[in-house]
Amino acid sequence: AAHRSSNLSEQVARSCIERFPDADVIHWKGQPTHFSWQAGYVMFAMEKLWRMTNDSTYYNYVRAYVDKQVMTDGSVPDFDKGALDNFLPGYACLLLYEQTGEKKYALAAEAVRRGFDDYPRTDEGMFTHHRGTRQVWADGVFMGQIFMARYARTLGHPEDFAEVVRQLKGIEKLCGRSDGLLAHGWAPKGAESWKRGENGQSPEAWSEGMGWVAVLLAEVFDYLPENQEGREELMQMLQRICAGLKAAQDPQTGMWCQVVNRPGAPGNWAETSGTGMFIYLLQSSINKGYIPAKEYQPCVDKAYLALRRKAVANADGHLNLIDCSSIGIQRDYEAYINQPREINTFAAFGSYILGTGIVEHGIRHCLPDEFIASDYSQGKVFRFRGGQIVASYPAPLCNDLWMLPEGSILFTNGQGVVELNAEGDTLFHYQSECHVFACQRLENGNTFVGECEKGNLLEISPKGKVVKRINILPKGKQDGGSAFMRNARRLDNGHYLVAHYGAGHVTEYDQRGRIVWRVETPGGAHSVLRLKNGNTLVAVADANSNPRIVEFNPEKEIVWQLCNDDLAGKPLCFMSGLQYIEGQGLLLTNWQGHGSKAKQPHLLWVTHGKRIRCLMYPHPAIQTLSSVHLLLSEEVESVH
Repeated sequence: AAHRSSNLSEQVARSCIERFPDADVIHWKGQPTHFSWQAGYVMFAMEKLWRMTNDSTYYNYVRAYVDKQVMTDGSVPDFDKGALDNFLPGYACLLLYEQTGEKKYALAAEAVRRGFDDYPRTDEGMFTHHRGTRQVWADGVFMGQIFMARYARTLGHPEDFAEVVRQLKGIEKLCGRSDGLLAHGWAPKGAESWKRGENGQSPEAWSEGMGWVAVLLAEVFDYLPENQEGREELMQMLQRICAGLKAAQDPQTGMWCQVVNRPGAPGNWAETSGTGMFIYLLQSSINKGYIPAKEYQPCVDKAYLALRRKAVANADGHLNLIDCSSIGIQRDYEAYINQPREINTFAAFGSYILGTGIVEHGIRHCLPDEFIASDYSQGKVFRFRGGQIVASYPAPLCNDLWMLPEGSILFTNGQGVVELNAEGDTLFHYQSECHVFACQRLENGNTFVGECEKGNLLEISPKGKVVKRINILPKGKQDGGSAFMRNARRLDNGHYLVAHYGAGHVTEYDQRGRIVWRVETPGGAHSVLRLKNGNTLVAVADANSNPRIVEFNPEKEIVWQLCNDDLAGKPLCFMSGLQYIEGQGLLLTNWQGHGSKAKQPHLLWVTHGKRIRCLMYPHPAIQTLSSVHLLLSEEVESVH
């Protein structure tokens, strides 16, 4: 089989699809029903890869499976509510409803949800792993609650979020260990099938068993409302588990062992599926700002490099996943380590795709080699190369900057504009008596400057002489105030496009300062761009609690916009800097406030299809970025 992509996540996914072109066969041998966790987990991973790559192959695979399970009337004949494992494919039904709006998928999800109505619980309120036991397994919490969380949001049942919180808190209460890890399961006295540990816990933390909870934690905050009771406790749980995983990472292999809590113990071995799951949790948590990148990224990188070696080509050209384990709770340590090292378990396909995919489609593979960005809060401009800060320059209140073709950089610095060469020498400087938040190098070598309080649009020669001045203050006004103007641009036709931040609109002025076009932008227009097709892009701040990017046509109609409702995790805080990259989307800075200890990504690269190509993680040297610029070819338009 030929695999065009160099990314292992896509190679393994394609290999899985080629092995099982009909996903309905993804189940254990002899299993009578096919609406089960094996296929459900593979579909879960395929959806994530579809979102990472925008390749419809993976979405179509999910849809083909769901369409074999869901009848035209929305019934799901193969759904058996006798075990939590069987609830997981309902997650894929919700995806299909979200994407198509077809009622049958919503009805199918409702049928799955009703399976919980009479599902047995322990005295502690936890769902049992299946109806014939009183045991609680870490595996089952994922199977049921990843579906429940998406169901609550997609079909509008917020009351079910409390159940999600209850089950996650409950599994840590019953299975939580002092090392931050989770035991495989728990049972009341007399119901266990293992060597009873403290408080009824099974004796060890099994790799894949704990991995299911890790994947659920990686996803659940994208669904839970910000004000959900118990959310903060779950965040603390995530951080405890991440710390436990970091401490338990096998120093020899870089992976996590079959028995997670005993790295280096005799007979223990590096297990593939759980490692993929743990990478997914850690990298996702770094991306979203839940844990510090400086502390955890080396852990992820080491694990990813080790995991790559677990995909081995066979004689048919497919990739085999080795050293996998898909089992139930075992009696003791020896029973876990003596389990066969399996090849190509269904769970391993899903876990491997998740773990490699989130790394391969992250920042290292998308961000350009070199760009500059300003930290408004610290008053600095940073030069990035290879994802690292290689230089910084003083720049108080910097809100606009450019990388110039000659290798120098142009940026605002409070009450002026400065150009520095690669060595940091000053090539151009203009000092103003008021704030300057906009600058631009023009084709004729002059520099455009927007003076905020004075309301002046200036063009300045290389020697610092003002050669053109247009005043756009309202008639009779002498001072526009510090919110009068943010980003502004001189257009190719000689007009000027200005973001009037305080007034909440964007206005185009002609060469004499007369208004020729204006559009209202509630929330505070911060950055502006006129596209080649005549439309206008505006980065809107957060004054109305709706930070967003809006595209207006010349008739002032909104033809496209990007807001928090479009992105998992609602990462947008204050849309400040903006660069349009032809055919590739938008490079955005996400300012997070004065003195911020950033929790959301500093930088996002988002396609026109609203898929996040990459994020810049919170960084110990950065408070919060406010503008960005990447040097592009001449035919590409940009704004910051």
